[in-house]
Amino acid sequence: MGITATYRRVTPQEFSELQNDPEAAESFFGPDLDSFDFSNPKAMLAKFQEQEADERYFSLEKEWHALHFLITGDSSLEGDTQLQPPYCNIVVGDTPTQFEATYGFVRYLAPEEVRAVAELLSTISVEELRRRFDPAAFNAAEIYPNPRPGGWNEEEIEPLLEMYPELVEFFQKAARDGNIVLLSSD
Repeated sequence: MGITATYRRVTPQEFSELQNDPEAAESFFGPDLDSFDFSNPKAMLAKFQEQEADERYFSLEKEWHALHFLITGDSSLEGDTQLQPPYCNIVVGDTPTQFEATYGFVRYLAPEEVRAVAELLSTISVEELRRRFDPAAFNAAEIYPNPRPGGWNEEEIEPLLEMYPELVEFFQKAARDGNIVLLSSD
């Protein structure tokens, strides 16, 4: 498996309701494993596919650290970094919620922070990310998920470059709609 980063768009009203109803909030952070019928793999697959088809959901998969490093040049994901918003908000998020994720807490970006991230991402093209990619620097910084054998190479960065336009579009839609974005690491 590994650590994956997922994003969910919610309206400010939905976010307020989620804060008052933690059980309902779980549906925004990933599939509720208690509701799965493990004896029916087809139904489980259908539930995962339904979630992934929702335009208010986006999974960066395991590419989150690579994206953070390409955009910021910083391999650290700790709070003591010198990065300023919106750079640090793309992958790390801003404010923790009360909801636990597998790794830490679900974090959120307020609508104005979402707009700033959308504007920043809109200025960085796939070609620019490709130019920034340096396999030796990725390997030296031990960027997750550190592919084996051999480490990072031109092939290993392609999944991120392919999904990047979808992430940009996700944030643009969220900004246009005045949404809050929830970030979860699971």
